[in-house]
Amino acid sequence: MISLSPSARRRWSVLSRILAVTLGAYALTSLVTVALSLLLARIGMDRVEAVTAATLASFAIFALIAMMSFHARSAARAWAWLLSVSVPTGLIVLLLMPGMKG
Repeated sequence: MISLSPSARRRWSVLSRILAVTLGAYALTSLVTVALSLLLARIGMDRVEAVTAATLASFAIFALIAMMSFHARSAARAWAWLLSVSVPTGLIVLLLMPGMKG
């Protein structure tokens, strides 16, 4: 097993947190935006307006997710939080997709 110095461990933790905030937050924001646009279209909003509204909301959603990821006590908790929110959101997207029979 490779033993890392405290300085190297901290650098890897910062890198992991930055990846969580950039890549993880982008992926989760995309899922939430799709789910929101499908939900708005399902409750009666025109599809173009639903996508536009969800896309506009995605900027605030990304900022909140990024702040929550940086606020986590560790990079592992940030990744765990992102995954624990992404899975149910992905299932909601699958259920709301037009043409899906469930």
